[in-house]
Amino acid sequence: MTLRFFFNTLVRESRGARGRLAFFVACLSVGVAAVVSVAGMSASIDEGVRVEARQLLAADLAIEGRRPVPPGLDLAKAGLAGARRTDLKETVTVVLREGGGTGASQLVELRVVDGEYPFYGELVLQPRRPLGELLGPETVVVGSELLATLGMRQGDTLRVGGAPFRIAGVVLSEPDRVSVSFTIGPRVFMTGEGLDRTQLTGRGSRVGYRTLIKLPPGFPADGLDTAKERLESALADASFYEIETYKEAQPALRNSIDRVDRFLGLVALLSLFVGGIGVAQSVRAWLSSRLDAIAVLKCLGMRPREILPLYLGQTALLGLAGSLVGIVLGSLLQLALPGLFPDLIPAELVRPWQPTALLRGLALGVGVAVLFSLPSLSAVLRVPPARVLRRDAEPLPSHRWAAAATLIVLGTGIWAMATAQSRSLDLGSRFTAGVILVTAVLAGAALLVSWMVRRLPRESLPGRIWMRHGLAALARPGAGTVSAIVALGLGVLVVLGMSLVERRLSNQLATAIPPDAPSAFLIDIQPDQWQGVHDVLRRAGASRVDMVPVIMVRLAAIDGRTVEELATAAEARRERRRQGSDREEDREGARRWALTREQRLTYLKELPPDNRLVAGKLWTDPSRSEVSVEQEFAEDLGLKLGSVIRFDVQGVPVELTVTSLRTVDWQTFGINFFLVAEPGVLEKAPQLRLAAARLPRGSEQGVQDALAAAYPNVTLIRVREVLEKIAGVLERIGVGIRFLGGFTVLAGIAILGGAVSAGSARRGREVALLKTLGMTRKGVAGAFAVEYALIGLVAGIIGAAGAVVLSYMVVTRGFELVWELQPWPLAAALAGTVFLAVAAGLAASARALERRPIEVLRAE
Repeated sequence: MTLRFFFNTLVRESRGARGRLAFFVACLSVGVAAVVSVAGMSASIDEGVRVEARQLLAADLAIEGRRPVPPGLDLAKAGLAGARRTDLKETVTVVLREGGGTGASQLVELRVVDGEYPFYGELVLQPRRPLGELLGPETVVVGSELLATLGMRQGDTLRVGGAPFRIAGVVLSEPDRVSVSFTIGPRVFMTGEGLDRTQLTGRGSRVGYRTLIKLPPGFPADGLDTAKERLESALADASFYEIETYKEAQPALRNSIDRVDRFLGLVALLSLFVGGIGVAQSVRAWLSSRLDAIAVLKCLGMRPREILPLYLGQTALLGLAGSLVGIVLGSLLQLALPGLFPDLIPAELVRPWQPTALLRGLALGVGVAVLFSLPSLSAVLRVPPARVLRRDAEPLPSHRWAAAATLIVLGTGIWAMATAQSRSLDLGSRFTAGVILVTAVLAGAALLVSWMVRRLPRESLPGRIWMRHGLAALARPGAGTVSAIVALGLGVLVVLGMSLVERRLSNQLATAIPPDAPSAFLIDIQPDQWQGVHDVLRRAGASRVDMVPVIMVRLAAIDGRTVEELATAAEARRERRRQGSDREEDREGARRWALTREQRLTYLKELPPDNRLVAGKLWTDPSRSEVSVEQEFAEDLGLKLGSVIRFDVQGVPVELTVTSLRTVDWQTFGINFFLVAEPGVLEKAPQLRLAAARLPRGSEQGVQDALAAAYPNVTLIRVREVLEKIAGVLERIGVGIRFLGGFTVLAGIAILGGAVSAGSARRGREVALLKTLGMTRKGVAGAFAVEYALIGLVAGIIGAAGAVVLSYMVVTRGFELVWELQPWPLAAALAGTVFLAVAAGLAASARALERRPIEVLRAE
């Protein structure tokens, strides 16, 4: 068979099936559009971060930690002779408008700059002058939103840490602050001399340290990693610092993008697989109409191995066409999404042209088209030439072993695509198992419905004839019931399941504060300030006021092994597990964080009521200084009963022995610690006070204003505001997931429409017969509507049941919360699925409903 003959035959075979094959393209393009939009958006943001890397880091290298970078760090020794350095200090505090008044205070992020800033990018200020010229010992530069909140103007006086500062400038934009970053409050810039004037640098203050380094001119770009390694060698206690290059700028943001890409990519892939069901249905209907032509080709001498590539090639070309349409739709969607979800997608980082994402969509689209059409195409090999003479007696041939082989190939292909899309063998395998299980359940339910309808005594059913006819239509050959129910059910499962999870989490956050729980925490209280702070709380009507001492300590060693050794080992394990599951990588990251961060420790005679001992006993060994450790924190650190922990308490070594493990009910919002020492060990150590109180609703701002005026180092954290911010983030993520899940629903609707269209000729004859028997167009439409409504109802019920199971597993096992059944979303999902199924089915049947009986009879 020549190539020319192949293409000529391919074109001839496509004639007369263009209407049906349009649904092939529609089903595929919806899924490809979802894949391209997700892959393109994540790659776009990641590329934007990389392109703007130096601006986002504001330097070539950055060193970050909870302790100051040594001022004597020898950059020349690290191979960075000629490099420039700027030191930053960052903390959270409350600022106060001069003159006080209602609403005069605001929680802010304070950044102290000693040196040139930024090295790269532009800090847009008003007036347009360098930051160093505007800052001085008595001046600050603030974010524009702070002025709007406090009702201030440039030139007014702002109190920071109890000291007055003149607002010398306003920040309009920052190079290293993107819109998706989580922020506590507006930014305030000041100098180190200005910070010394405040009361924010007392013992135990919560200050983060960051050193920016600009490499000398001519430094080779490929020497960054070497420079990083040399810095690590030159730093004392390097394990307590994070060093990143501009190529690694915004690592938290990029890691989040990568994980969201993998998760949403699988949701998009699911919509593509649902489209694949439509592809299989379209190919099967198309081949059913071409069996005579296949038999003729065999009679003319074409062999099965020549016929199969003919139809496989046409399927691949249609897959290519559907993928190209999906690529165009996905690209247009990328341009529109930042406008549709401005709080979710940072428009400033979007780079729409992403060849990798387009190629991924093209490859997955063609792959799905070929894979899902294989079960139907395998029948081409078994069409006998004798069908030319007895075509009415020959159905589409099938073979048990051939069907099993094609299903194995299909399952393997789905697993390979899911693994490639998620870039995780574990995640891809679990996704494939879940898809196969849910599809099997949905298909089994659809077959069960068809079986029940066939055995239902419809003559005894009450109602009109269109009701009985609509029920009977579900079980007729070629009705497409199974594929439509599977597709719609999967769509409902994804959209409703994620909606139920998001609703439960949002509801948990909204109602998380128990009636008697504290509504505010007060931190960094000096011991001699407690009485005055308590008086402020008492005057405001606060109840349930609790106060505990807090000692800031650092881990030095565990069971004789230094923290540096343990942290290095944890980082090494984390690097080895980057290609494994996210949970393993996160666990090693949490262990390293727990080892190197500054710890907050308290001492108590009795544990709070929301603590429960699970191992050991409390304060029973007089020969040792004891400590009780929260169970999960102990697992992170590798602690057990009898472990000896050496702490560094302001330069003084203190050894404590783990004699008990406990669990903590964090949902009570009480004051709790990972580490609790026995009384009599740390009372003389430098310490602060931490307080919690339940404030009357509406009094939080007044208390914050009073504390900012009298005790500027004390920071008030409003629990409800923090929960509202977290709820807002969850809501935005939920919107994105439901939006992508909508593609799965669209694919299901397209499949239902394709099933109806595939039987358009039979539908036309059916309409003609019913109209000849006296049924009106309205009655025929009612019969069809019953059929489509039942398909939607079954798909909605099964999909909703699956969504309930999915949300239950995620809520109880993933978030360890109590699951609650929410009936209203379930009812809305059922009603919506029925409505969409009826609308799609009737729209696809519109042409058949308009035909007159005489047209069908003449055509016959």
